[in-house]
Amino acid sequence: MKKGGKNYEKEPYIIAIGASAGGMEAIHLLFDHTPEDGVAYVIIQHLSPDHKSFMSELLAKHSKLKITVAENEMFVETNHVYLMPQGKNMTIKNRRLFLTDLKPYQPNKSIDVFFDSLAESHKEKSIAVILSGTGTDGTKGIAAIKRNGGFVIVQDPQSAKFNGMPLSAIDTGHVDAILTPDLIPEEIITHLKSQDLEDDISGNSNEDLESDLLKILELIQKNTPLDFSDYKRPTIVRRIILRMAKNKIASLKEYVSFLETHPSEISNLAKEFLISVTKFFRDKEAFEVIQKKVIPEIIDNKLQVDTFKVWVVGCATGEEAYSLAILISECLSERKKNLEVKIFASDIDKAALQHASKGIYPARIENDISQERLSKFFTKQGDHYRVRDHLRKMLIFADHDIVKQPPYGKMDLISCRNLLIYINPILQKKILTSLHFCLNLGGYLFLGPSESLGEAKKSFIEVNKKWRIFKSIEVARNFRDTTYSTPGLERQLESINQVSTPPKNTEKGNLLDLFNHSLLELSGFEAAIWINRNFKIVQTLGNYEKYLLPKLFNFNLLEMLPEELSIATSTTIHQALKNNKEAGVKKVIFHKDDKPHAVNVFVKPFLSDIDTVSGYFLVLFSDDKSKKVFRPETVDFEKEAQVIEYIDNLKEELSETKQKLTEVNHALEESNDNISSYNEELISSNEEMQSVNEELQSVNEELQTVNNEYQLKIKELAELNDELNNYFKSTISAQLYVDQDLVLKKFTPSAIKQINLKESDVGRVISDITTNIRFSTVITDIQKVITSSEVIEKEVQTLDGRWYQMMGIPYVRQQDNRNDGVIITFNDITELKKIQDKLSKINDEHKTFIYSVSHDLRGPLANLRTFISLLKEEIEQGSNDLLELVNMTDKSVANLNTIVRELTDVVKIESEIDVPEWVNLKELLTEIESVLKDIFVNLNSKINYDLKESRIQFSKKNLRSILFNILSNAMKYRSPERDLVVNIRTEKSDGQIILTIQDNGLGIEESERSKIFGVFHRAHDHVEGIGVGLYLVKKIINNAGGDIEVESEVGKGSSFKIYFPKSQES
Repeated sequence: MKKGGKNYEKEPYIIAIGASAGGMEAIHLLFDHTPEDGVAYVIIQHLSPDHKSFMSELLAKHSKLKITVAENEMFVETNHVYLMPQGKNMTIKNRRLFLTDLKPYQPNKSIDVFFDSLAESHKEKSIAVILSGTGTDGTKGIAAIKRNGGFVIVQDPQSAKFNGMPLSAIDTGHVDAILTPDLIPEEIITHLKSQDLEDDISGNSNEDLESDLLKILELIQKNTPLDFSDYKRPTIVRRIILRMAKNKIASLKEYVSFLETHPSEISNLAKEFLISVTKFFRDKEAFEVIQKKVIPEIIDNKLQVDTFKVWVVGCATGEEAYSLAILISECLSERKKNLEVKIFASDIDKAALQHASKGIYPARIENDISQERLSKFFTKQGDHYRVRDHLRKMLIFADHDIVKQPPYGKMDLISCRNLLIYINPILQKKILTSLHFCLNLGGYLFLGPSESLGEAKKSFIEVNKKWRIFKSIEVARNFRDTTYSTPGLERQLESINQVSTPPKNTEKGNLLDLFNHSLLELSGFEAAIWINRNFKIVQTLGNYEKYLLPKLFNFNLLEMLPEELSIATSTTIHQALKNNKEAGVKKVIFHKDDKPHAVNVFVKPFLSDIDTVSGYFLVLFSDDKSKKVFRPETVDFEKEAQVIEYIDNLKEELSETKQKLTEVNHALEESNDNISSYNEELISSNEEMQSVNEELQSVNEELQTVNNEYQLKIKELAELNDELNNYFKSTISAQLYVDQDLVLKKFTPSAIKQINLKESDVGRVISDITTNIRFSTVITDIQKVITSSEVIEKEVQTLDGRWYQMMGIPYVRQQDNRNDGVIITFNDITELKKIQDKLSKINDEHKTFIYSVSHDLRGPLANLRTFISLLKEEIEQGSNDLLELVNMTDKSVANLNTIVRELTDVVKIESEIDVPEWVNLKELLTEIESVLKDIFVNLNSKINYDLKESRIQFSKKNLRSILFNILSNAMKYRSPERDLVVNIRTEKSDGQIILTIQDNGLGIEESERSKIFGVFHRAHDHVEGIGVGLYLVKKIINNAGGDIEVESEVGKGSSFKIYFPKSQES
């Protein structure tokens, strides 16, 4: 916490925090970030009067402010936090707190009570904060705070453990900011600074502030295409303060002057007002509802010829619009539909729209979008992702101001998230009216989680309360708004206000619908309308709009038709009803758009034999010029006769209706008294139930709060025990604790496996417990630690051959420095032992190596010294044998070079790691054969191939070395009695490739075969070398996970089988 802000001691701000169930955590988080800022805090929380509260002790750990439980008539000081005591209501007046007892058996509205008194007492110096809780307490109080010029902050419902109180407050439209608890202190400081700004203005600060704000907004409106005059004033002020701070300007008037002389700052301020915070699938749970509920329902109600229309208002940089496009595309694929999709994405931020239109996003979107969707809908381009064309074509990005420009029409889904929270309630209502008008009947509206419908909620049903998803349930009235100034708007509105068509399909769109349309065309009719007995339209087919009047659709067919056509249709329906068979009329003349039209009407009844009330009629229309052949009962339209029949039908209906009304009226009168009595009882019972419900709710909130307090206490106590238990569980070392009597008190889980202990051994004397430790003096050593308090360390071995470093440390109690037992730790050093053994073996090999190398080098070096001595003598004597001596010297040097090369290979094979690759064995053998060609020709040798598997996954370099070594050995150890023949073949057995190299050479003695792959070993002494070739071959193959075997018979030759690692799949 840090000190900051101005001192408001003269007339301090009072910050009242209302909380209920789940509010404890939010309060702690809020005060973790609250500075000593010269204000006073009052916490009003629902507390149980029957349980002690630990609120003051718990809150003290999260705040440096002084925590005080309020007392009656206590004076409120700054930098203090006051807690309302249990079983009390609290009010404030003239900076003093007043307490009254809670009334029994009445709902607890203590937050409303305090907020009301604070609003009356401190006016604009009051700040109300609503945190987690159920019910509606505080909702009435914040209205009073706002009426008196105060400031209201509500916890973001998404972060609240119980969102009832926050949502109820938000629905009032009186909320200035919706934030998580950790951000609320910063918002309070910003508000206080904005009030400082007002205080610094001379004269009537409120009027001057508003005047300067209007100047700033006018400058923005004149210099940019943007207008922020309807934004909430706190939002405007907060953004201005940020720019003033960046430019180091102290007063608002100075900032106005600065704007007038710095046009670039106007642009920067306008950008500050534009809030473009978005990401792909922001609020994933909300998008899951859209994916699983909203989009499938819209698609299922569409025909193949229909268009799926979406409007994303305030799309910013386009992430939300593309997210919806992805979900729609996926749903269409699942349902195997190919609808046209149009997503209108609008914003007033041209820079953001330009970014959205390009469809290029940074690599960090990988955190928000699955790899499957990235690969399907995006193309990776360096460090960025570009939206694929098939998705981009769905979207239309437009510079559109929803406040000043006409809206898009006939939308199936509108997303307007987190826009309304920044603008004033009047404009919110206007925008919501506009959005409702744009939606089709049954269309969906997707708002931000902290936004509400306000007065428009009667036109919607709630699909998801948490994520504010609504469905339109009534057709919007004619929408006109004179504030729109777009040229030609009146013409556009006239076209929008044409016939509001009913849903094209009230059931799922399917092949049956297409079939019905085709039958209609084949029958010669232009339109067909299904109606029920009340003339309400149920289903429509064909060009039915041709016969309807251009007025709002109220779904009553007779009211939708022109007068003449309505009369003809009505009488025809009554004829069909009366006779329960088809009826029709021809050449009905009606006027539409001042033009006469002739039409034929045909009605087919579908009535129930059981229920005379239910039933449907199929009304068919066709032009009089239609080739449709009517049945004999279809008559020509005679207006006078039809009108008379129409009037007779109306009279008959009226008479029947009067009779039915009389009967119903008598029945109603008889039951009305009973119903009234029952209703009074129900009202009384309902009031009692409501009162009881509120009481239970209040008690539940108090219990929740008390439970939270206890939980926090228990958590503190449990943490200490958890730390010890977690240490015992997490340590990989086996540890035992025995007391002075050698009784086992506790041990770590590792001890069960490592030294064979059991849970039942706790409480037994350690000497009576059978372990797998091979060390007879363990008990004696433990006793020595107890008596001498010395630390002992020894290496011990268990029966399974593992080695441990045992350490015994005295267990000393800190309070009296008394040795109360021993802590015995066993650290597994088996691997360390193995390394030591390996190092010892390597050391022995090195000794052998040094001996062998010195032996092999001693001969060539002695030869060199002899040759050099002879060379000197021959040079001095001028002998002709000089060339021979030089050749002999060269040969010795070559031998030395071979020895050094082979030694280098030994060192390299120990350290190199080669990556396997696919090797063509035939090509590699051909390459090696060409290198050894001259030697093979001179020896009259032959190589035969039988390669059933020619592709091997292995290091090519290492495979070349293996083949070269084995073939070289075949030549070295050939038999002088016959020409050398080498057979090379491959085969695959049990998924493993086997390479066999067989020669007819000298063969290897049986006693030598087990040593043949040892370092510095030679099976025959007549060939020079240090004996590392086959050692290297085996080392290479083993390192790669394969193996090599040798079969040999003296005098017949040898066969080497190489088993390559499995998974040799091409």
